[in-house]
Amino acid sequence: MRLLIRLLCAFFAISSVVFLSACGGGGTAPTASSSAPQATFNQIPVTVEQFNPNNPYPNRPYVTVTVCDGAGNCQSIDHVLLDTGSTGLRLMPGVLDLQLPAQDNPTGGVAAECAQFGAGYFWGAQRLATIRMAGDVATDISITVAGDASIPAVAPTGCTATGPNVLTLPTEFKGILGIGQQQRDCGSFCAQSADGQLYFSCTGGASGSCTPSTMPLNQQTANPVSMFATDNNGTVLSFPAAAQPQATLTGTLTFGIGTQADNQISGQQVYRPVTDNVFWPSLGANIGGVASFAFLDSGTNAYLIAQTGTPPVPSSPPYLQAISGLAVCGQPGGPFCPSVPANVQVRLNGLTGDPSSMQNITLADPTMAFQQNQAVIPNLGFQNNFITSYAILGLPFFYGRSVMTAIDGMPTPYGMGPYWAF
Repeated sequence: MRLLIRLLCAFFAISSVVFLSACGGGGTAPTASSSAPQATFNQIPVTVEQFNPNNPYPNRPYVTVTVCDGAGNCQSIDHVLLDTGSTGLRLMPGVLDLQLPAQDNPTGGVAAECAQFGAGYFWGAQRLATIRMAGDVATDISITVAGDASIPAVAPTGCTATGPNVLTLPTEFKGILGIGQQQRDCGSFCAQSADGQLYFSCTGGASGSCTPSTMPLNQQTANPVSMFATDNNGTVLSFPAAAQPQATLTGTLTFGIGTQADNQISGQQVYRPVTDNVFWPSLGANIGGVASFAFLDSGTNAYLIAQTGTPPVPSSPPYLQAISGLAVCGQPGGPFCPSVPANVQVRLNGLTGDPSSMQNITLADPTMAFQQNQAVIPNLGFQNNFITSYAILGLPFFYGRSVMTAIDGMPTPYGMGPYWAF
């Protein structure tokens, strides 16, 4: 069966410009890790800005990740998309200059992965790398490298049948850093079965072939944070408030929850997922008076909310039916363009017994902000035609908040992960 990991992108057209797309390339020369002192802190900056002026794209959070080989040669890669809705580091073609060892497949051949996103698939080879961020280090973990000559450039049919190749979409980042709630990107399912066609064994190099395979848990694409020696139970993503569209915004990503003075829970409420789904853990939600589910995802650049009458309409509840008074610009799936900013109440709850809270979000017409190529659009929302049983609370939800993402199976002072806290 085909497993949907997450909704990365939605598409809409404004003046023939396609937004909410994907991916970018570029690289820097490798440098020796011994040439600079190692950081001793657990925090890195996160910048929301326009990376490619020829393809403006709002609400993209970028970080810099240092990738090292076994000999201590390292390369810092900037403009990596920070994604709390997926798991693992994935690099675009042409970004990596280092020669990293291949992750062997247990059934023979070179291991490759077909990661499934809402916009399509991400095809790449599995490589072993050491990841450094601030003073934290994840040693010899599996990452995915696109454009690797050790595997065919064209993905196998079982992969391509799931949608378009994400690598062919407009380029907007050099990689994706998935720091979601899972330690591994597939878990026990892929360790026991190849039916999901997520992992493949490839032989014959660039002109060879690939067949679906299982992948042991400890060889799957890993959440780098969960592989740190310390500060490994989750993250805190913090941004200042942004009331109006603007050119840039800088926040922080702090590693660990309750492990140091800068990552303690202070006034945040803990929400445990109500759905036990390795690919899409969710909260209960009531948006505009209609019950559904909600997913927090910094890798989605807007609020995605379903409305009545937009295909496909689910045949049974729970699902979002309507947010009254919100006009949609252009074609279905386009941005909400209310004549005046619309305040929407969102009630979120975790597992039974956990407290709920009311969160207020504002949706506004983004037309002027698009025309000005603003990188930060805090009131950006879209009609969700992709998965209408869910609301996606994308990066705008993180503005003005400190959102904790606790990793599944990792202990914290506030209980075992997974959970969110904000």
